[in-house]
Amino acid sequence: MGPWVLIKETWYKAFFVAPRLKILPRAGVRSDVAQPIFIVGFPRSGTTMIEQTLSAHPLISAGDELPIVGELTGLIPRMLNSPLAYPEAFAELWLGDQVEALDNLRDYYLQRARQLGACRKGARWFTDKMPLNETHLGLIGLVFPEAPVIHVLRHPLDVALSVFSNHLTHGFYCAYNLTSIARHYVLIMDLVEHYRREMALKYMAVRYEDVIDRQDDSVRKVLAFVGAPSDKRCLDFHDNRRYARTASYAQVTEKLYDRSRYRHPAYRDELRPVIPILAPVIRRLGHAVD
Repeated sequence: MGPWVLIKETWYKAFFVAPRLKILPRAGVRSDVAQPIFIVGFPRSGTTMIEQTLSAHPLISAGDELPIVGELTGLIPRMLNSPLAYPEAFAELWLGDQVEALDNLRDYYLQRARQLGACRKGARWFTDKMPLNETHLGLIGLVFPEAPVIHVLRHPLDVALSVFSNHLTHGFYCAYNLTSIARHYVLIMDLVEHYRREMALKYMAVRYEDVIDRQDDSVRKVLAFVGAPSDKRCLDFHDNRRYARTASYAQVTEKLYDRSRYRHPAYRDELRPVIPILAPVIRRLGHAVD
């Protein structure tokens, strides 16, 4: 794990705090175009499964891994005419002539999503499951205050094992060893908790294990949270003709299975060094450490 990850986490925590967020404006909500659903979660947490499930609904289009939130962080200083970098550039929002800045950021995101083919004709929503978008929940909460944020959670040891097994490059190549994965995971989870504590988000946690054990109930709750009516097609996400361009592309073409749930006990010896790192989050999620 590179030091830049820790620097970013510290940077974002310092800026996105309740006293400041209370006086910052929010973008308005547009009703004339499809709206984003942000599916967040550490890689290999089950985000692709949730996207396949939702995009089987006729009113929800699969946007896939949209790079737009990351683009906004680079554009914000220029769009706000600020000498400061993101997120400090948001200080310009206190000025009267920047009152529409967040609406402009919203419109940029929506236009880019359309250009990237995220919005299927007739859809009311589209998904954005770019990995590590959760590091920018502060930005998302300002630009899309009413957008559903679905946070997919899976046992941290299963996540670490799967990330390591797939040699993922997300998160500054954190997957090159288990310790790096674990530390990166903890930083991200702590940052999400910070955002949730400091600002209002339309947030729902979805446990991977609950979807496996109680798919019908879990999917119904997620659709209700989004505001979409129930649709049986969402239970048969493996029939979704959309091709998932992620490491999970093969798994989501199969019917729901449980063989990836709680895989970590078979690798207990290999995972033992990272258990102390992950233990606080394991307990926070309601799992036993031993």
